[in-house]
Amino acid sequence: MKRLLVCLIIVALLAPAAVLAQDGGDLLVPPGESGEYIYIPFPVAITLDGDVSEWEGVPAFTVTKGPNTSSDPAENGSFTFAAAADAEKLYITMSMPDKTIIAGQHGQDFWNEDSLEFFLNVSGDLYSPVFRDGIYQININAADIGNTDPDGLTLTGVRSGTLPVSGFVFETANGWGFEAAVPLAALNIEAAHGAEIGFQTQANGASIQDRNVQLVWSNADTNNASYQNPGVFGRAIFFEIGQTDLPLPSAPPEPEGPIQFDMGDINWKEMVRATWEGYKANYITCGEACGGNLGLVFDPNIGYQAVSEGVGYGLLMAVMMDDQPTFDTIYDAAHAIMLDANTGLFHWRVDNTGAITGSGSATDAEEDIALALIFAQQRVAQGAWTQHETRPYGDRANELIDAIYTYEVIEGRYLKPGNEWGGREIINLSYFAPAWYRIFDQFQGTERWRLVITYGYRTLFVTEGASRGLAPDWSTVEGEPAFEYCDRVGRPREQCSYDMGYDAIRVPWRIGLDCLWFQDQRACQWSQRTAQFLNDLPPEDFALMYDISGTPTIGTPTELTIGMWLVAALASGDGDLQARLAQMLYTYGSSAESEGYWGGSAQYYFNQSLAWFGAALLSGDFQNLYPQP
Repeated sequence: MKRLLVCLIIVALLAPAAVLAQDGGDLLVPPGESGEYIYIPFPVAITLDGDVSEWEGVPAFTVTKGPNTSSDPAENGSFTFAAAADAEKLYITMSMPDKTIIAGQHGQDFWNEDSLEFFLNVSGDLYSPVFRDGIYQININAADIGNTDPDGLTLTGVRSGTLPVSGFVFETANGWGFEAAVPLAALNIEAAHGAEIGFQTQANGASIQDRNVQLVWSNADTNNASYQNPGVFGRAIFFEIGQTDLPLPSAPPEPEGPIQFDMGDINWKEMVRATWEGYKANYITCGEACGGNLGLVFDPNIGYQAVSEGVGYGLLMAVMMDDQPTFDTIYDAAHAIMLDANTGLFHWRVDNTGAITGSGSATDAEEDIALALIFAQQRVAQGAWTQHETRPYGDRANELIDAIYTYEVIEGRYLKPGNEWGGREIINLSYFAPAWYRIFDQFQGTERWRLVITYGYRTLFVTEGASRGLAPDWSTVEGEPAFEYCDRVGRPREQCSYDMGYDAIRVPWRIGLDCLWFQDQRACQWSQRTAQFLNDLPPEDFALMYDISGTPTIGTPTELTIGMWLVAALASGDGDLQARLAQMLYTYGSSAESEGYWGGSAQYYFNQSLAWFGAALLSGDFQNLYPQP
């Protein structure tokens, strides 16, 4: 049997890649409309052996578009796919020209190298914005070339582990491809003429190391949104060979009227509790990937490295959830592994062996850790927690606040992004945490943070997006782009963005809490501007990320963006906007209680953190635990 499988693989290797290319010849069924919908012919006799000559007559589609295209047609310049079925299985084949195959170099992050993906939505809700039961992402990678066990594919993707996918991965004359099958019974569907499912395909390509090409079939997905938003899939319609009527894809549902939503209908506390438990399981106690439970907060998206930002988030979550064992686990690990003894700050990144991979501090992390320690000390004062035996929380909070002020504040008023770089020429407004600074002064009996607050707000309100309540990722203290600094020091401009990206998306949270906790009128006014901007958007542009002029830079909302915009809505006092965003966050939390994460995937710890902060404000779990004078 093994010899037979090897022979079949050899046949596949010799098969020309052009077998799938249809030139308007004798097709078994109509082709559909590429980018919108395809027809799946059935019954078609397909044998899973890597020999794609059996696919002759099945409509095939070649895709050359996507968020990142290739300039070399021979190097991930396109991909071709086709789908067919018999009475028992759905079959999919995909291939890609690839003169340099990059495989097995990124652990389980196969999306970051040569891989091909298909997506299926058999949930019954073809417009669901989040992954739920019956929606799948299946990533098949080039590292499986030569694997002769059809049931031994290395699959990744959302809910990929819940489907019995079998197949072969093989080289072609100009690249590689696969032939795969999914039992219809596992999908809870039957091959019936006109039956419709959500369908998507895409290709990831790497020519040297990391992914630099991504091609996507569905016209609705213009910005790599399918892994989070199934609503951008195209359609696949089963077509019985010999039928003459032409089934068409279903029309989208009629728009609903104004949302009538009572936040009291939702058990936000249970959702917050469940996602905290999931957060621990996915990023702290996740076994070997997390350094054998080393105790830090590890990020799957960067090869399970840990950043000091995650330490701050984890400590804030733990103290809000009254979880002292987890708090102490992170606290102890951070001091054992990440502490810079010379400054009293923390190195910003380590790998899952504990080796430093990013030296120097990140100011936002230090601030969040310091606030969490003040809150922990307050829980001790209330008698709820016992004091840490070797590093009393309050003592360490005092030391850390002093170190932040010494090494990360210049001229007594400007916040540096880290102890080793930045200043007047470049700051990060998502690190500006005025509510935190008020508590620092209260805790230490000082007034030294007042100037930092004053000048931080001055910068915020002179940025180009201030009239819309939009902040840039990076700027000068005058609120202008920091490109001159970045060009001078050789920092890539994409790392000095003046758009409201993955840094500045936290500004609504940082500023909104200064309104909610301390009623600072600058903070409340900023939140009101943000709320007005969101209210003025057309529905298709709502709750995204934006450039500084307010133009969307991503194509679909995520749990991250919704959670952060929600804080601005709460701080603005706009009840209708609160309800709208809360309804969206609840939708993205459809699997929160059962699976322990927001949205469609637990891959992104950053998304989960920020969604949690927004939800924890709704549940009442995120509070100022320090008593006010």
